[in-house]
Parts: sequence; C-alpha cells; structure tokens
Amino acid sequence: MASEKLFRDGLKFQNDVFVLKVSRDRLGVVVVPQKTETPVSLVRDELARVMIEEGIVFGVLAEVEPRPDGSFWVARGSIQRHGDDSRIKMYIKPSVIRVPKVMDKERDQVDFRELGNIVNVEKDRLLLEIIPPTPGIPGQDVFGAEIPAKPGKERKIKCGPGVLLSDDGRKVFAARAGKFVMADGKPSVYEEHVIKGDVDMSLGNIAFGGRHLIIQGGVPSGFSIKCRGDITIGKGVHNSLVMAGGNLKVGGSVLGEDSVLRAKGDVEIAFMENGPFVEAGGHLTVFTSSIQCQALVGGNFYLKGKGTVVGGKYFVGGSVYVRDLGTDAEVQTVLHVGVNPAIQKRKQQLDKDLNLWAERLNKAIKNISALEKIKRERGRQLPQEKAELLDKYKILMPKAMARVHSLTEDNNALEQELKQMTAEMVCVAGILYPGGLISIGNATRYITSQDQQCVVYFDQATQRILIRKMGAEELASFS
Repeated sequence: MASEKLFRDGLKFQNDVFVLKVSRDRLGVVVVPQKTETPVSLVRDELARVMIEEGIVFGVLAEVEPRPDGSFWVARGSIQRHGDDSRIKMYIKPSVIRVPKVMDKERDQVDFRELGNIVNVEKDRLLLEIIPPTPGIPGQDVFGAEIPAKPGKERKIKCGPGVLLSDDGRKVFAARAGKFVMADGKPSVYEEHVIKGDVDMSLGNIAFGGRHLIIQGGVPSGFSIKCRGDITIGKGVHNSLVMAGGNLKVGGSVLGEDSVLRAKGDVEIAFMENGPFVEAGGHLTVFTSSIQCQALVGGNFYLKGKGTVVGGKYFVGGSVYVRDLGTDAEVQTVLHVGVNPAIQKRKQQLDKDLNLWAERLNKAIKNISALEKIKRERGRQLPQEKAELLDKYKILMPKAMARVHSLTEDNNALEQELKQMTAEMVCVAGILYPGGLISIGNATRYITSQDQQCVVYFDQATQRILIRKMGAEELASFS
C-alpha cells in the first residue's frame, strides 16, 4: 500500500533533487523539481525504479509531460465512465399534455380527447423505443486498482390507452389509428378528438386520422375539416369543406355555395340551403328542408319533419322520401332517381374498354386476313417484316377475343343491375308541385300538374314514369 507521505509531501529521489507525488484520487503522478544551483536532468531509470518500488504500475507515460508550474506528469490513470441511463427515442413527435393541477370538480377525470394538437398515426406504427442503459466502463488508478463505474439506471414507461408494448418492454406501437399524445408521460393513441367550441383560426384546418371527430360548435367560412372516420358537428357549416371517411352528422344548417360535404357513409343534416353540395355514399337525411342544393347520394334520400325540397339538383341511387316536393311558384327541382354514381362510372369505363378491345380485335382479324391473302397469292413466304407483323396479330387475336368476351359479360351483368335500379321511386307524403323534373333510369317526366300523397315510379310494362296514389302503409311510414 502506498504511504500517506507519497500523497501529502511526496517522495524525494535522485539525491533529493526531485520529488515524486501522487494525486489524492490516485489518477496522476507528478515529478516536482527542487531548486538547485545548477540544472539537473531527470534520470528515467531512477524514476522507473522509484515508481516500481512504490507500486506505480499503470498509466506510466513514455515521455514526461510538462505542466505550467514546472512539474511533470509521469503517469496517469484512467477515469471510470459511468453508464448512461436508459432513454426514450421518439420516432414520431407527439402532442404533449399535462393534467391541470386544478381539475373541474364536476368531472372525475380529464378527457384527453379534448386536449392536445392532432398528431395522426397509423395502426401498428412504431411510436417510440426505450434505449437500454449502458453498464459503464471502469477506470484504473496508477497503482493498477480498478475504479468501479456505476451502471445506468433502467427507465420503465407506463402506457396509456391505444398503444401496445413489445414483449421485451422496449418498443411502443400504436394499437389503433388516431392521435398520438404523451399524456402525463404516458404514450397514448386516442381514436376520438373533441373540439369543445367552434372551429376558429387558433385551430385552423383539421385533419384527423382516427375513428371519430366531434366538433361541439360550428364550422364558419373558409375551413377544411377531414376525418378518416365519422364526423359529428353540433352546429352549422357555412361555406367550408367537410370530408368524412365514415358517417357525417351536422346538427345545424349547411349554407352557401362554397359548402361541400362528402362522406363515404350516411349523412344527416338539420337543413341546407343556398347552393351547398352534399355527397353521401350511403343515405342522406335532412330533418327540415333542402332549398336550392345539389346532392349525390348512393342510398336513399330522406326528408324528415317539414320535409320540403325546393329547387336544386339531386342524383340519388335509391329512392326519395319527401313530404313536399317543389312550391306553388313552380321552382324547378330536378331528381335523378336510381342513379348510383359508382355503378354509372363503372358502366362508362366498361363501355369505353369494350369499344377499345372490340376495335383491336377487328383490326387484328382484318390484318390477319389481308396478310394471309397476300401469302396465298404469292405462293411463298412473306417478307420478314410482314411475317413478324402476322405473328404479332396472331398472338394478339386470342387475347383480344378473351378480353372482349370478359368485358361483354361484365357489361351485361351491369346492365341488369342498372335495370333493377328502375325499381326506385319518389314518395311524396304531402304535395307534389308542378315544375319538377324526375328521371328514373333512362326515363324522364316533367311534373305539369299538382298532386298529393303520391308515388312517382317507373312502369316496366309501358317503360314510362307514372304517378299513383300512396298506400295507407306507405303514408303511415312518414308519421
């Protein structure tokens, strides 16, 4: 064991001209020259002998290193490196939420659906990873003794709803699509987002990838609202864009020519007027009136309550159920019933493809016939260029025939489907005013006289649109 003197006063050597000292942390050894009348050089062999005698065996320098005070470093130990604590590596920057210190006494918990900005994530997306702690690297003092290093601390993470922790407890994945938040340090994915009031400039346009977007207020002019799932709006929509991947409900009015509402599912609106456009993949239900609007509806069009449709143009894949259609002012109201936009689009594409492949088939047949005729007339092989062209058409012809056959079958099936859509109708429980135009399938009828409690339908026998009185059961369904 090194003597205390070696640390405090040092050990004199080489005729007391130099003093060997070790730092208190045992990580450094210095040689301090003493004052002499004439300069004396340090003898390395003598220094080595003294250090070995004192047990200094680690970190001995090949060359001494001068210090500012005139002494020399002759040995240095290695400092231990403590381990790093585990850390969180974020793959997506979340919205960070803190629970308010003062909570609403009327509520027993914070509704995180109402808090934080929207950071959309897909299901199964890797959100974060806990990087393990490192063990640390031990050091060694000049006497060769190990200086232990402290290992880094392990960090555990608590998860909130909507996330999955990997089996090793290191990775956090989104268990569902929605908004990613760190709620009081807990990674969470919420599939609902709630806006307590109106949409305004502080929120801006909204795009939510979760299951349900709830706006308790309204949407004023100039905003864009999009959600992969359902959208519920408590009040109205004025001259804004709203798009839902599921159902859409609007508790107030939809107003203005710049209002565009689209939903892949059903749409429900209190009332709409002054030129908005509504597209519903499913049913469209309006609870009071629709005035001068445009709509594209995959299912049925229902008018509840007052149930009035005045003006505008509507393309409806199913049937229309309305109380009053038009007004005594004979405002033109256009209804195209039994028109499924998706099927119509498929039919148009099928017709286009069928014409294209039929033309290719005819061209192949004509060219094969012409080239074979030339070959017979010459009684010898065709030139290489024409022979290659003949082979090309012979390869194309069976492919074109198969394609034409397939497209023809698809087209016939689709025509049958379109024919069945002529079974859709317009049911008017109140008054049918003149001035309207109703199309069912390929037939069209202008309404020239007033009628009431009637059904406008397509008669297969006469291939015309007729009007009959509504039955008692049909009328009762409106009440």
